[in-house]
Amino acid sequence: MRTYDPKDYVTDASQLTQQELSYFIYVRKSTEGDERQAQSIPDQLKIAKRKAAEMGLKVVDTFTESKSARKPGRPIFMEMLERIRKGEANGILAWHPDRLARNAADGGQIIELLDSGQLRTLEFANFWFENTSQGKMNLGLAFVQSKYYTDNLSENVFRGLQSKADRGIYPNGSKRGYLTHPKTKSPVPDPETFRHVRTAYELYSTGRYSLRSLSEKLHKLGFRNLSGGLLAKRQIVDLLTDPFYYGAFVWNRELYEGIHDPAVSKELWDKVQLVYIDKSKPQSKWKHQFPFCGLMHCAECGSSITAEQQTKRQKNGNVHEYVYYRCTKKNHRQEKCKQPFVRDVKLVEQLHSMLGRISLPDEMAISMLEQLDKWESEVANTSSTELDLELEKITAKLCRLNDLFVDGELDRADYAARKRKLIEKKIALSERVSAMQSNGHLAWLEPLREFLNTVWERNLHAVGADLNELRNHVAEVGSNLKLNSRILLWDWNLPYALLAERGQSSDWWRERGLWGEHDTRLSGLGFQLFPWISSARNHS
Repeated sequence: MRTYDPKDYVTDASQLTQQELSYFIYVRKSTEGDERQAQSIPDQLKIAKRKAAEMGLKVVDTFTESKSARKPGRPIFMEMLERIRKGEANGILAWHPDRLARNAADGGQIIELLDSGQLRTLEFANFWFENTSQGKMNLGLAFVQSKYYTDNLSENVFRGLQSKADRGIYPNGSKRGYLTHPKTKSPVPDPETFRHVRTAYELYSTGRYSLRSLSEKLHKLGFRNLSGGLLAKRQIVDLLTDPFYYGAFVWNRELYEGIHDPAVSKELWDKVQLVYIDKSKPQSKWKHQFPFCGLMHCAECGSSITAEQQTKRQKNGNVHEYVYYRCTKKNHRQEKCKQPFVRDVKLVEQLHSMLGRISLPDEMAISMLEQLDKWESEVANTSSTELDLELEKITAKLCRLNDLFVDGELDRADYAARKRKLIEKKIALSERVSAMQSNGHLAWLEPLREFLNTVWERNLHAVGADLNELRNHVAEVGSNLKLNSRILLWDWNLPYALLAERGQSSDWWRERGLWGEHDTRLSGLGFQLFPWISSARNHS
């Protein structure tokens, strides 16, 4: 291939014959909103080829690209310029200069090629160009005008999006579980998938689901990706960690309070974040094979309890696998720990026996839950004056914070961090106000109802089927678990201790208690639970 010397070129393409000129056709259309009015690629091609035929232009190749020209780096455009530098063509045929460049870097490359003589001429469907100093000035002005149009449009779009964010409307459309309202363009709950978002949070907050198992569970419930398959792990993480779902949203690296309907409460969202952080930590490879590892300590030396699996072959040739739990003996004391191992089946029996101490018979649990429903219907709403005052204080702090930022006394990073804390606190308080207005003084009822469901005999029996679930349940009701001579010891957490330490008399439940004349079967248990219930009432 012959090389070119810029000195050999004449600057005016009109002095060249058409046989000495060869053209690349370049057509481009961005998929972004600022160029919706531009001609489509087929229309640009049609007009360019018609012009080439009318003028008798020699077309070497055609380049089509669907990419914005706001920033330099379009791969097809750069390929075309590189081929011009190699001498494969010395002219470009395009719809308009803004098809070639909307930024200073790309426009500069075009003018540099004209100056060097490697590019001799440009032809446009609706723009006149002559390769002279006057022509290149007009071309440069066209490039500058295109850049100004893009920059100005970007500023106007950003201003509109900022206005939406300030009004509490998420600027970037909708999220999974939501739809975009056709008129207001704000996110609204999707009647088909909105309920699944809360289900995802509730399931994951139990700590019993991995990202994969949660995706499979949601798929069975009908919560799927656009193609009908399982949600990917990244999609599940985005769903569980996005503040959008408790009523806020992040835009332009700032947290805003949204006006859309939240899918979950701030309390549930915070709980899910703790579970996700805990599950993100490196886990032992034995965690799922030996579910009780890390749950207990040795009563003699204080070391952790580990597990191992042994395989034994019987005389008849059958092979049996056994799991043993034992002390790791890593305390490095002078006297070695003498604690024996214990079989997993024996350990599970003890766990079930211990949980049996806090179980409530089905009939009793149902009666107690019915009593809670009566209390809920009897008590009137209460005032939330203190919380309202606190909300007013937070609103005032947000206004002062905004003034400090506008006055330049805070940088953006510090402003965004302080704003996030205040908005998170404001949303949490707003949820408490709503709960107080709807439940009055009965804020203590929900934890009591959750407690009763936990100790319901029917639910405790269901726990034993899954050893990982059994471990989670034991960790909730007990603490300081120790293994001593194959016997498991632990301390009961409140309020479960009130049930575990109840009297052993067969008529303990007949004692006079909180429940009075509602149901004599409940009186003794009410007496045992009274301190905890009173504490919960006072706290609310």
